[in-house]
Amino acid sequence: MKLTLILFLLILNSSFAQTIINGKVINSESGAIVPFVNIGVRGKSIGTVSGPDGSFELDIQDLKNAVTFSAIGFTTKTISSVDVKDFEIILFNPKNYQIEEVVISSKGFGEEQIFGVKNETRGSSMGFGSSLLGTEIGAPIIIDQPTYIKSVNFVINHAKGDSMFFRMNIYKFKDGEIGENLLKENILIIRKQEKGTITIDLSAYNIVLNSDVLLALEWIKDDNGNGNVGLTFDTKKGKKLKGIYLKHTSMSDFSKLKFKQKLNPCFYFIGKQALD
Repeated sequence: MKLTLILFLLILNSSFAQTIINGKVINSESGAIVPFVNIGVRGKSIGTVSGPDGSFELDIQDLKNAVTFSAIGFTTKTISSVDVKDFEIILFNPKNYQIEEVVISSKGFGEEQIFGVKNETRGSSMGFGSSLLGTEIGAPIIIDQPTYIKSVNFVINHAKGDSMFFRMNIYKFKDGEIGENLLKENILIIRKQEKGTITIDLSAYNIVLNSDVLLALEWIKDDNGNGNVGLTFDTKKGKKLKGIYLKHTSMSDFSKLKFKQKLNPCFYFIGKQALD
């Protein structure tokens, strides 16, 4: 009886045992480290982001799971957990983009305007859906004709931690479906955590958008273990495209928040639309 109980407990403990894999992501061509890579198991809430030195630690739970590595400027790579565990150094291949020429057939651009939603006074607050690295919060934004993006703005209602370390992402968005990231380089937002509007000048990136997008903020570096607890964003009722979109961690899918469906995060662009 005692032996049976001991065997049962050993089996039970092993079923809940964690399998931690560690490694570092390296550019296969230059040998340089690759920071802030999205790493995880597709379709599961297992993920993280590599640090500024390219290193990562991932609770894989089961070595049968394959691990996917994804980053702007690199070809997505999926390998077995066993290979990650054995080799530790992950060679990441740079991606050669075919640059699409954006032709503006118009008389130039009009006056600056807001694309997205902005409150005159503070509205309801909304935070990230998770404290895991790679979590994102996004707002759908209507772009109905070629639009030059001058700046991006995010309105924070509450701030508790010391610093913020975000990556901005702009995804294709059509009929509620979220597509590829339109950016070809990382746009990082690193600053002291404080309430108010964060404004990022994007003029140096020459971003022209042609259709609706999901504008998202991704949490990619922890604040000395404090995470993003207590960090919330302003929201406002949307008009046409509505909803708060959340992503749990790297490699998980976005989902639309089932409550507060008429609200949008107060994320907005300042830009100019092409004149007819």
